[in-house]
Amino acid sequence: MSATGRDTVAAITRANLRRLLAEPSNLFFYVVLPLLIVFALGLAIGGSAGGARLGVVDADPTAMSSSVTERMAALQNVELVEVASASDLRDDVARRTFDAGWVVAESDGVTTFRWLAPGAGEDLELRSVFAAAVQEAGVHQQVVAVVADESGVDPATAEQAVTTAAGTVPAITVDVDELGEAGEEAASIRAVLAAGQLSLFIFLTSLNGAVYLLTTRKLGVTRRMRAGPARVSSIVTGEAIARFVVALVQAAIVFFGSMLLFGVDWREPGAVWALCVGMAMVGTGGAMLLGTIGRSEQQVGAVALLLSLVLAALGGSMQPLEFFPDALRRVAFFTPHAWMNDAMWKILVDGDGLAQVWPNVLVLVGIGVVLLTAASAAMARTLR
Repeated sequence: MSATGRDTVAAITRANLRRLLAEPSNLFFYVVLPLLIVFALGLAIGGSAGGARLGVVDADPTAMSSSVTERMAALQNVELVEVASASDLRDDVARRTFDAGWVVAESDGVTTFRWLAPGAGEDLELRSVFAAAVQEAGVHQQVVAVVADESGVDPATAEQAVTTAAGTVPAITVDVDELGEAGEEAASIRAVLAAGQLSLFIFLTSLNGAVYLLTTRKLGVTRRMRAGPARVSSIVTGEAIARFVVALVQAAIVFFGSMLLFGVDWREPGAVWALCVGMAMVGTGGAMLLGTIGRSEQQVGAVALLLSLVLAALGGSMQPLEFFPDALRRVAFFTPHAWMNDAMWKILVDGDGLAQVWPNVLVLVGIGVVLLTAASAAMARTLR
């Protein structure tokens, strides 16, 4: 490329970037919104591996309720906090101050436990453990009652005998191979959800740039450049580079922002950035094609938003592909998002690197090359 051509490419790139920065609303759309979504998804999955906080309402403890409390308190990574009333506990669980909790009520010698949960099945493991603790405590109390009744001793003596007998039962050992430290799975899922936003916003930001290209074309700016010494190839290259740079800047905002602000561990940054480059090429090609064939700003804006959200949802950017039914998962791979999100799962959950996900990178680059070639040809025709 000649010096004139390089100057043209640089000038077009600078003009596009200046126009992007000139609109204050873009600061929210490109910076604040992606990080807010990453933050919200992190809260939905859960915080750090600090364990569970459970609230307990037990104004008048019984032998049964005390036994259950002792069993739950003995669990690792579980913190029990006494709460004054059931209404207070309900409010605290709803506000996620507690992960869950229970209320104890005594009526006619019968102890009743009422479990309070935040909903949506988030407490299934805690609820199962609590149910087992209640059942174990109930069996223990029944054995004590039977021993006291059959032997004629007082309940305290029967309790001591049953406890002593239980201590003589040979312990059952269960060997556990831990595949990850506590909290690693939740951290990996948070990273996968952040990766979904990475693919979503790279593509969405790129396609939104199609409106700027359409405006430039309708105002005749590109034709006036063509009337000068600028060659068609230089104009096309400058428009493509401008959109590619914006896509990479968006990727950097999500990547570094989620890492620095929310502690997302990207595991293999080199592999992640290879995927980002591939998706940026896809978005750049899509934006140039849409901006070249579009007829109005409203039409291009609506198509860009709709296409970005539909492909993101179908491609696993809003929910990991691993949670998709098999049939839908096969359909998902008709989208570029699925290729990126599938590779991100392999990196963040399975621990793979670029050596394992290079086919996904190659597919993204291939899609990007096809779109860029089609867009460049369409744009060149409009300039002749």
